[in-house]
Amino acid sequence: MWQKKFVAGVLALTLAVLAAGCGGADKKAADSKTGAPAKVLRIATNATYVPFEFKDKEATGKDSDYKGVEIDMVKEVARRLGMETKMENIPFNGIIPAILSKQVDIAATGMTMTKERSQKVAFAAPFYESKLAFVTKKASPLTKVEDLKGKKVAVMVGTTGAKYGEAHGMTIKQFDNSSEAILEMETGNADAAIVDKPVAEYYAALEGKGKGKVNVVTIADSKAELLGFVMNKDNKELQQKVNQALAEMKKDGTYNKIYKKWFNVDAPNLPESAEKALGI
Repeated sequence: MWQKKFVAGVLALTLAVLAAGCGGADKKAADSKTGAPAKVLRIATNATYVPFEFKDKEATGKDSDYKGVEIDMVKEVARRLGMETKMENIPFNGIIPAILSKQVDIAATGMTMTKERSQKVAFAAPFYESKLAFVTKKASPLTKVEDLKGKKVAVMVGTTGAKYGEAHGMTIKQFDNSSEAILEMETGNADAAIVDKPVAEYYAALEGKGKGKVNVVTIADSKAELLGFVMNKDNKELQQKVNQALAEMKKDGTYNKIYKKWFNVDAPNLPESAEKALGI
């Protein structure tokens, strides 16, 4: 659904082979714990999905060009495993084939976890839960979704947000992208804008944009979607090590620090494995 919708409009809008594991045995910097050459974690991404993964305008071809909450998290996971990273920017529809063929070890690409996908690939513990959210001006009296009934609400055409608004008695104003919907609210031509939660939270965290100027309210009864890193089902060792690193990041506060950097809110409590999240 929304997991690979390109939201750059809002801006104008590990690991590889562990000895028995996942391939990619390039030798670079030494592991700080053992002194042995660090293995390389080959990471697939589709860097078009702000704020999860995207590239700087002035890209240099280095891993440091890649930005986003998911990029920060996967790089931290790799660091904790004493591994170097090698990013591969490929089309989204090529991500799962690259995992299945072991061209890459892990994918950080804003992929929604589903039971259907879990039959082909393995997921790490989810790092993000998305729902719909509505955005209002800071001083707006609209504080719960019920308040939007009969109000003018800006949405992106053809989205679940548009369908939700229509089904709940709102006067819908449809736009080509989320940034236009938010702008309609900002200019006072709409009472609120309904967009995907990560779009809303990221906008609300942007200096000079929404920070300090808007409220974001999650729509609790909208469908939840969980995002997680993707790996080959054959590599249970890698999956376990990634989950362990994520658990450690949550325990020592690193996970919340990264989350808050991008969304300006504390991270939610999420299941510690994909299996628990999907009920499989």
